[in-house]
Amino acid sequence: MKTDQAKYVDLKFSQLQRTGDYMTNAQTATYKTSVRLTKTAAEKMGVFGISERSFFVVDKAFKVFIERYPSNADGELSVALILDRSENARLTGKEAEASIVLHGVFTNHQLLITNLTQRKSYHALGTNWQREANLTFEKTREPASVPLINMIKRLTPAKESSDYVKKRIGSWEGYLKIQERGMDIPDMKTSFSNLSFSHDFSRITLKGCQLKETQWKQVKNLTVRLTGITGDVGTVIKAANRTVEVELQNYIVKQLREKGLTLDKKEVVFSNFAALSQIRRLRQGFANLEKGLAVNPNLDRILFEEKPPVQPLQPLERLTFHNRLNEFQQRAVSGAMAAKDLYVIQGPPGTGKTTVISEICLQNAKKGLRTLVASQSNLAVDNALGRLLANKDIRILRVGRTESIEEEGKKFIEENVGQYWKDHTLKEITAQYEMREKRKPQLESELTSNQQATEKLQPLYKSLATAVEEKKAAQVKQQKIQQLLDSEQKKVDALELQKDKTTSESQEITQVVEKINASIHRDTAFTDHHDSDKRLQQEQHIQQTIQLLERALGLKRLEQDLVVKRQEIAVITEKRDQMAEIIEQKAIAVENMDSIKKMDDLLQVMKVQRIEETSAITYLVNRLEANRENMADWTKLNEYNVLVSNAITYIENLLTSVDISVDKLKKQALLKTETYSSAEIDEYLEKLRAVLKSTQRNDPTILQKALIGLYRRQHNLWRRGAKFKPVDVYAAESKRAFDDLKKALCEELKKQQEQYRVWDEKWLEKQEKLEEDLAPLEQRYRQMPNSADLPADVEAAIRQHKTELVELQKEQALVEQAQQRIENDKAKRTQQLTLLAEKEAQIGKVDVEIQQLKTVATSYEQELNSLSEVLALNPEQDYERTAKELASLSFTKESLKQEMKNLPLLQSVQKKWLDLLVGASEHDLDEIRKMYIKHANVIGTTCVASARKDFIDNYPEFDVVIIDEVSKATPPELLLPMLKGQKIILVGDHHQLPPLLGNDTLEETLQEMIDEDNGFEEKKELEKLLEESLFERLYKNLPAANKTMLAIQYRMHEDIMETISPFYRLENDQLQCGIEDSDKERDHLLESTTVKRSNHLMWLDLPNESAYFEERMNGGKSLYNAAEIQEIRSLLVELNKAAGEAKQAGRIALDQQKSIGVISFYGEQVKRLQRMIDQELQLPHLTVRTGTVDRFQGSERDIIVLSMVRNNQNKHGDIGFAKDYRRLNVALSRAKELLVLVGSSQMFTERAKQTETKKMYKHVLAVVKKTDGLKTLESSKG
Repeated sequence: MKTDQAKYVDLKFSQLQRTGDYMTNAQTATYKTSVRLTKTAAEKMGVFGISERSFFVVDKAFKVFIERYPSNADGELSVALILDRSENARLTGKEAEASIVLHGVFTNHQLLITNLTQRKSYHALGTNWQREANLTFEKTREPASVPLINMIKRLTPAKESSDYVKKRIGSWEGYLKIQERGMDIPDMKTSFSNLSFSHDFSRITLKGCQLKETQWKQVKNLTVRLTGITGDVGTVIKAANRTVEVELQNYIVKQLREKGLTLDKKEVVFSNFAALSQIRRLRQGFANLEKGLAVNPNLDRILFEEKPPVQPLQPLERLTFHNRLNEFQQRAVSGAMAAKDLYVIQGPPGTGKTTVISEICLQNAKKGLRTLVASQSNLAVDNALGRLLANKDIRILRVGRTESIEEEGKKFIEENVGQYWKDHTLKEITAQYEMREKRKPQLESELTSNQQATEKLQPLYKSLATAVEEKKAAQVKQQKIQQLLDSEQKKVDALELQKDKTTSESQEITQVVEKINASIHRDTAFTDHHDSDKRLQQEQHIQQTIQLLERALGLKRLEQDLVVKRQEIAVITEKRDQMAEIIEQKAIAVENMDSIKKMDDLLQVMKVQRIEETSAITYLVNRLEANRENMADWTKLNEYNVLVSNAITYIENLLTSVDISVDKLKKQALLKTETYSSAEIDEYLEKLRAVLKSTQRNDPTILQKALIGLYRRQHNLWRRGAKFKPVDVYAAESKRAFDDLKKALCEELKKQQEQYRVWDEKWLEKQEKLEEDLAPLEQRYRQMPNSADLPADVEAAIRQHKTELVELQKEQALVEQAQQRIENDKAKRTQQLTLLAEKEAQIGKVDVEIQQLKTVATSYEQELNSLSEVLALNPEQDYERTAKELASLSFTKESLKQEMKNLPLLQSVQKKWLDLLVGASEHDLDEIRKMYIKHANVIGTTCVASARKDFIDNYPEFDVVIIDEVSKATPPELLLPMLKGQKIILVGDHHQLPPLLGNDTLEETLQEMIDEDNGFEEKKELEKLLEESLFERLYKNLPAANKTMLAIQYRMHEDIMETISPFYRLENDQLQCGIEDSDKERDHLLESTTVKRSNHLMWLDLPNESAYFEERMNGGKSLYNAAEIQEIRSLLVELNKAAGEAKQAGRIALDQQKSIGVISFYGEQVKRLQRMIDQELQLPHLTVRTGTVDRFQGSERDIIVLSMVRNNQNKHGDIGFAKDYRRLNVALSRAKELLVLVGSSQMFTERAKQTETKKMYKHVLAVVKKTDGLKTLESSKG
């Protein structure tokens, strides 16, 4: 084991070399396969300058990347073999940038190359859709190796994998569409007349900007550059009336506070270049995942499948932690280290997420792993890196724009790491060198003290050694005597046990004899009491009575059988008579069938005789019905024909009388064929009659028109009539069908007759059987004697006598059993008395032996007593302690001598190191910096910056990627660092708010886009992601082993924590307070009229009245509440005064300021609060920061004042953004010492629409009341 001194002798960076590549690949497999070329492939080889012979060199395999294609129409395995670019020289004799691709199929297990192409150098090789292999090509007809074919079959076709990712990642497209809105904006350059700062230098206002009208609508959310300052200074948050309000970046805020601002020129440039660059990186992330360029080949399935297919955790040795971690933090670190691909840590507010991240980085460094720490914001990255302890295994590097990096991270940027390492190492070595300069006199003094202590202990050690030996001899003698005593005692114990056993047996025998005597006495008394002769007479009498009664019972049963048989015969006789009558009726019906002339009569016969309608009968009935209908239709047509013909004749006569030819009219009428119903013909004839009765009958035109109509109707009737047969044909067919029907009915009647005869035969057989059984019964009955004196219930009398007989028999059996027991008991008693005498003799003998053994044992006990004085001493502990002290003194003496010997050498080496470090030149620092960067193992950057080209080139892969504050990043942002990690650790809290897009919430931005374009395709997907984020879905669906919730928070006073506890009630572990004494450690030290030191949670309750109602900003959607602004104004003035008084009382340091956050759910309220603080208040004892709840996520303050805004009595009103429990969770969890809510409790606990919303605010109000924090403001306005 190396000493402390040796650690500094070794060069620091000699420890940086890793035991192997930081990303290791599995050993590449080697395969052989035969190859055949198509004509096209051979020609392409010539085009590319490839010799066919070069393919079949067996001494060295080709390095290829195998990519599977979808199978062709014949189901053959189709592949692309992409040769590594290093193979170009072997094939063509020259270097080339492009890769050669062999396209082929496996036909009959042989590889057939169908084509050759080239793939440009910018196409990545070794993607997750490909498999690297070493291939040797053979010019044979041998089949390809089975392992090669099986390996290719296991590959998913690259296009299928890419399409799967493209389809699933499409749900994230909406994020990019939101961010791409208005991106095609050119840079805007303009002058300004005035620049002013907010009170905390977080914002600037530029007045007098000269922009076009269209540009004013586009400038919001653009980045801002001021001429004279390098880099972007901030982002536009508001623009109107020639005035632009800019939110500054942190590095500019610090620079302004320290140095102020001097500008040579009042000129500003508004640009969206940074946003466009970010979008390009996000889209490239999509493309890389589609191409299979993730370090973890399973990343797409982990991200998109309902249950992420993570690997089981690997076994892990017990970890040694560098930070003080609670049980949940330890569980999170251990789980993250054991996970192979994904681990998720849910960190509620104040639970120490950053501490866990730093511990994981340290554990990774110890294992030689490289870690990427990424987050959506620079602040989160720098917070995580700043918590890492100074450790020889940790080499932190912060990558990103220097001006965007916080102070905690700046010492780790590339230009500073050399100096940081030098300063840190110099400090450690200087401390060690100064300590060793004082060490020599200390060593001499320690050696002298060591010698004196050794000499003092030696005599005591010898005397204790003698005492130990004497005690050992006494122990040996004691052991021998004790063995003899134990032996004698065992004998006594054995005899005592034997005596006890024999005595117990003797007592048991006595008890047995007593029981036998009692039994003999009972049985003798029982037998004497019962007379055997009398009992025998009673038994004989009862048996005779039973026989008599049984004979009488037989006679009674015979009478009943006779009655039943005679009744059955009578029933059968009646049924046979009915059968004969039915058969006769059927015969009569057959005889009368010839006389039936009408169909209805036949149907009546069917009904009366219950003839079932067979298919033949149905057919005949239908024929008759059809003929009857045809005859009726023919008759009706004939009647109409007569009427029409008469009318035609009449009108023809009228027209002929006036010399009008009817032949032409007839021809004209027949030129057009029409169809007429009977009703139409009736109606036409009726109208014609009316015309002929009127004066129009002499009008030739009308008569001609009428005649044409009649001709047409007559023609129609003839056409219809032509379809019918002559009426006599129908009559003949009807007669034949009627006769056939009668024959069919007769057949059915005869069948019925036959069936009834069969049934009659069966009844006859049954009747004859009953009469045969009846004859012997009647004979037996005549032979039975008459019994006039029998009881009414013979069976009951028999049962009673049998019961009496059984009782007598039982009594006899009991007497016999008693007599037998008496004989047996007497024999047992004699046997037991003999055994009792033997046992008493054994007891006397054992008593004598026991007394003899006790006498011997007494002598041994006396010997032991004589040894007790020596054995009572305890010199061993003193001896062992003294020996250890002497050994320790000896070891220390040798160590001190060795240290004394090495001291000059160590001082010389350390002095040399000091001189080297103190005199290190810029070149030395540059070399240190390069080596540090080369071996850095914890890299920190933002999610989007991880996709910068220089970062990708320098750091293509990581063993572990840790992403902090996952909830604040969009899935496209998270994807960028995820692509780089073999293992991914996500840290976040899905019970807090989703990411902001620009200055708006995702809900606001989404609603704005829907308003602009109702056909926004990704609307549903984004709404779904709003309800359940990527982090939440992963956390819910991962196995328990791959996730942990940090359940102990250290930020808030426990009263404040209780307000957010319900948000985590459904998790496996409930949220706990890790602060031992909340009242002491979170004492805000302020005392005022409204706020007492005992208050940590308050609600300043405004009435639900019009004077306190919310208002809507002019020309906008956001809300504000003027009444709440005034209450907060008074509260801030009061807190400032209380802080001043606390300083005077010595509770707060004079240079300390209380940090206060004034937050609200609505941006307009925040703007008005900021304006009020800037323009109306002087708060020297407070540092106040304002912001929306969404913007304040991730921040904390000593005191938080929450302006709730919503207050109305609208029938359909609600509380808007405040109904989201995640927003309330963020709002409540920002305060460390004091949380003050300002708003109407009635509005939030009673008037909110949703029951769950009211429930969560009622819980907050209940906690406030429990802690005596409710302050109701009396109505005094309006």
